[in-house]
Amino acid sequence: MRPGAISVLLALCVATSAFGQAGAPVGFKVGDGRLHLLGEVDSRFDSLVGYFSGVGVPSPEILFVPRLGLSYSLETPSTLVKFGGNAEYLIFSGILSPTSRSLSRLQALVGLDTSFNRDGAVSVDIGDTFTRSDRTQNPSAGIGVVSLFNSLYLGVPIRPGGRALEFTPRVTWSVEFFEPLLTGLTTCPAGDITCDPALVANMNYSNLNFALGSRFRFLPKTAAILDVNFDYRTYFNTASTNQPANILRGRAGLAGLITPRFSLTLLAGAAYDFGATQRAAPIGQAELTYLVGDSTSVAIGYLRDMMPVPAYGTFANDRGYLNARLGFFSDRLTLNGTASVDYFTFFAPMGAVANRNDLLVGLNVGPAFTVTSWFVISATYGLGYRSSTQSTQTGINFVRHEANLRLTFRY
Repeated sequence: MRPGAISVLLALCVATSAFGQAGAPVGFKVGDGRLHLLGEVDSRFDSLVGYFSGVGVPSPEILFVPRLGLSYSLETPSTLVKFGGNAEYLIFSGILSPTSRSLSRLQALVGLDTSFNRDGAVSVDIGDTFTRSDRTQNPSAGIGVVSLFNSLYLGVPIRPGGRALEFTPRVTWSVEFFEPLLTGLTTCPAGDITCDPALVANMNYSNLNFALGSRFRFLPKTAAILDVNFDYRTYFNTASTNQPANILRGRAGLAGLITPRFSLTLLAGAAYDFGATQRAAPIGQAELTYLVGDSTSVAIGYLRDMMPVPAYGTFANDRGYLNARLGFFSDRLTLNGTASVDYFTFFAPMGAVANRNDLLVGLNVGPAFTVTSWFVISATYGLGYRSSTQSTQTGINFVRHEANLRLTFRY
């Protein structure tokens, strides 16, 4: 055989061996669960680093992001324990924007979900999420802010007389603390806590959410839903310009399969703020999902909600979205895509006349290929566009392109 043919044959053998290993079990068995170790390396292009690197104008940069983490999963009829966490270090190379090197920093994500006595009439769910990231939970701040966010929840699902009817009282306590990435801005309105780097810590908040959810499964995979919840938002700096918000919401509707291939969610209700804005708004969700197969699905939907937000008190979000996932070669190659359009209405306090409105457009697409059970290669392209009626403020009016190549090692 010619050397070229031998090379091709060896490559095919290696690929066949890799495909054969892709379904092999990985991780370490710990009790009834399994522990996995994670290592990832991202190489990323970001077109908008200059907005928060001190220069105050759009400029690009190349980042390298090593990431280490672990996860643990235990699932039995009576107990569920899922834990996952990782820490990453963002290395701003300075190749395209030398001033960006000072932005290199540590970020982290940790999540825990547990459920006990799952097969009983009353079970207990406890969980927590912790993140340190520049992708905050605060839509009024735009970009250029790092947040430290933690959310702790306790739920008690109650299933009287069987599992067709379920009530779940739940309480969630969330806190978020902000620090600036932006420095030396000249386009920030004086005293604006959502923009001025010296004032962003004034947005630090605590949020208590009390909820009661109910589901009645009148078909094996279809349920009637009634949810009521209440947000009580307070701020750690009581002397700041944040408006109080106390939002009551109620929604009712249906969710589940309508055919073997289609699932539908239809919820409608209303929300009212007893705080500064004294606003009422309709809320709801409509989503249709088409299940092509075990590895392929497409979902399209619309969501409207009203939530607390620093500075303004409350805002409404009208969101249209499309999610798609296509699987090939027994799901070893996947194509994932999401697209969304959000329209934020930040309500002015009662008696004021002007609301702030923001338009956000997001797109994220890319493939992922499972080479072996422990090695995955993925790539993504992300587009972000934001336009606000506060047109003079840096950080909330931008177009952002992000391209990422990721190598994932998981055992």
